[in-house]
Amino acid sequence: MNKRENFSSRLTFIIVSVSCAIGLGNIWLMPYRAGAYGGALYILLVTAFIFLLAIPVLLLEYSVGRGSGQSVANHFQVLQRPGQKWHAASYPMIAGNYLLLMFYVMICGFALAYLGKGISGELIGQPPEYIDAAWSALTGNPLQSVGMMVAIVALGMVACYFGLRRGVERVGKYTMGIFAVLIVILLIRSVTLPGAYQGLRFLFVPNLDAMREHGAFRIIHMAMGQSLFSLSVGMGSMAIFGSYMNKDRRLFRGAFTVGVLDLSVIMLCLLMIFPAAFAFDIPTTAGEALLFRTLPNIFNAMPGAYIWSLLFYVGLAFVAFSTAVAVMENLTAIGMDKFGWSRKKSTVINLVLLIVLCLPSALTRNAWLGFSPPGFPHLGSFFTYLVMEIVLPLGSLVYVLFVTGKKGWGWNNFLAEVNTGREGWAFPSGLRFYVTYIVPIAIAFIFVFGQLQRWVFPHFGIRL
Repeated sequence: MNKRENFSSRLTFIIVSVSCAIGLGNIWLMPYRAGAYGGALYILLVTAFIFLLAIPVLLLEYSVGRGSGQSVANHFQVLQRPGQKWHAASYPMIAGNYLLLMFYVMICGFALAYLGKGISGELIGQPPEYIDAAWSALTGNPLQSVGMMVAIVALGMVACYFGLRRGVERVGKYTMGIFAVLIVILLIRSVTLPGAYQGLRFLFVPNLDAMREHGAFRIIHMAMGQSLFSLSVGMGSMAIFGSYMNKDRRLFRGAFTVGVLDLSVIMLCLLMIFPAAFAFDIPTTAGEALLFRTLPNIFNAMPGAYIWSLLFYVGLAFVAFSTAVAVMENLTAIGMDKFGWSRKKSTVINLVLLIVLCLPSALTRNAWLGFSPPGFPHLGSFFTYLVMEIVLPLGSLVYVLFVTGKKGWGWNNFLAEVNTGREGWAFPSGLRFYVTYIVPIAIAFIFVFGQLQRWVFPHFGIRL
């Protein structure tokens, strides 16, 4: 049995947790959804659900991780009662971690490639047609795509090879620190542009027209799902950090702090993007189009385009990589906990396994173009759907039921674990009804409405 590592301090626990939670969701998905679903209205809903929904689930993950001292591979098995089958839920959660990296590694690879373009200044002063062609050339080259994927996987697993403190902690501390500084600098430049006021107004004055256009239930559903995705809860990727926590501090304050910092980064990213987009009348678009097609045009419209573009892509590459490393550390720990492998053996096996599993995403835009399930433009979008709309909500529901149910770990055991320690906030026992009944109903709504919205409602012209 491998000796369990621990974080060097509470601060590093917070930083690494935030680096895993933030990912690219705050830059990649949140701006598009905020733009499509009412700006300030959608932001207010996401904010509310981070506190009402995501932070409670995050706290449950931390408590299960620390209470068992294990990753998702074994934590249900350690805490469940004899004869129970909760451990079966570990397998789809483990699969969810691999699925996440199967599309996320390629986004990291693109970020790395655009860091190179930022350094060279290749896109500076170029028209939108050239920027679109550069993106198509990058994604259309199978050798380059595979090379970027292998580079990200190899760099991430090297960080995990060096261990929690010497590898994962260092990556999280330095990359998140640099990212925060660069985002603040870009934010200041964005909000001081002529015409930025309209972008600020969009972010802080609710627009109810979106409710009428898209339907209230759809917007609420999107905000609820965004809150879970933003904190990466529901597949054990945060429970691993709970297992690295010692028992001297209570868990509630840590979970709350991670949620607040994640929300703060969301706002920083929105304040960086929307004022500049409004200032130059450039619409925000979704995902990859925003990062690699829209933002270069925004930077080109700004004086000092080279420095602003370079700063952004340095920050993007760093935050993308830190999140990938955090998820890879979870997979490394799974191999160590489940099979008793050494850290070295687990990193080598996962290195090979991830390269094989990520290969379809690397080829889906070029050699395997068109090879994806119906309704999905490429395999990356299909993997995103599996993670966001199936694994995360169902996994979150499992954690809630396991902790609060009479046939699971049990509320009293959870309360004892979460309140163990001399420092920090005690979790109120009076919230039992809310966590036991309201939270699982809300999570079930996310899953059921999402599947109806995707597969049933369009065929009958239903809009809620």
